Amino acid sequence: MNNLPRLISALLVCALCAAPAIAQDLPRIAVYVTGNVSEDEKTALGTRMLAALVNSGRYMGIERSAAFLAKVNEEHVTQRSGAIDDSQISELGKQFGVKYVCIAAITPAYGAFQVSARIIDFETAQVVFIGESNSPLKTIDDLAQVSDEVVMIMFGEAVARPRITKQKTGIGIGVGGLFSSDFGGGTGNIAMPYSGGGAYFYFDAKYGQLTIAYSTGGGKWDWANAETDMPRTLLSIGAFAKYPEIAIGNANTIVIYPLLGIDYEICIGSELITAGGITPPKDGELSALWGKIGGGIDYNINADVHIRAEIMYGARTANAYEGDGARLGHGVTVRAGAGVRF
Repeated sequence: MNNLPRLISALLVCALCAAPAIAQDLPRIAVYVTGNVSEDEKTALGTRMLAALVNSGRYMGIERSAAFLAKVNEEHVTQRSGAIDDSQISELGKQFGVKYVCIAAITPAYGAFQVSARIIDFETAQVVFIGESNSPLKTIDDLAQVSDEVVMIMFGEAVARPRITKQKTGIGIGVGGLFSSDFGGGTGNIAMPYSGGGAYFYFDAKYGQLTIAYSTGGGKWDWANAETDMPRTLLSIGAFAKYPEIAIGNANTIVIYPLLGIDYEICIGSELITAGGITPPKDGELSALWGKIGGGIDYNINADVHIRAEIMYGARTANAYEGDGARLGHGVTVRAGAGVRF
């Protein structure tokens, strides 16, 4: 029993000494990347994929990797179609003592990128492994992830990450709540502020949005230094452009967009509460046209359902009750809702 610790130590030393020799017996591999992307992006993908292949324990990287890749480019082994001439690259591999080459290709498709790879045995010129995966390739994390995935798929290992969720068309509908305000327009010594809340319905097209909103509220008018309450009910119809949409995240989880358009505000009910002898306006005399600008953000729960938040600042024309020469009203609109896409 006293010799057991010595025996274990001896075995560990032998294993450590044998590890470099075992590594030296691994076949050498190089990675060559093609595709309509920048050279820096090709280099980054090739470096990451080579690391994944070496870390798999199946291969060793070649010491003169840069020289090999330069020679491949110099010999023009790519055909006019952009494909690689496997037999020609095999000859170059033999010159550099490489047994295998991994040829990776980056292909844009449907708003993302397909990264495919195949490993060629230089001695037989046969493809021994092949695999592919998809990615938006917008960040260095995307590049690292897709490189690892392609290598895992080539070797038949399971990949846990879900595929990219491609969003449906821009057609959708939704409902929500809103807050709107008018900081006050008027003429002379009159100011006509308003604030209220309600509900709205929206219809999304590819690059536009139509809305119908119902709201109630009021405000205290400053009329000749006398406060006048003016509750009212409004129906608003709006049309807005929302382009470009900018997707964030691997599965387009978050989408942000600008908003620019018009909103016609129709007063369908009002009440003048005052102790003075002011002539009350007719409902239609408080209607006005707004021009609004702002932005919104969608959080896509899945390809069908999303929640939405929007904020806009706008200015309106003078209404009929204010008359010509009145100051423009201006205010803020905040909306939040949920919808579905088709």
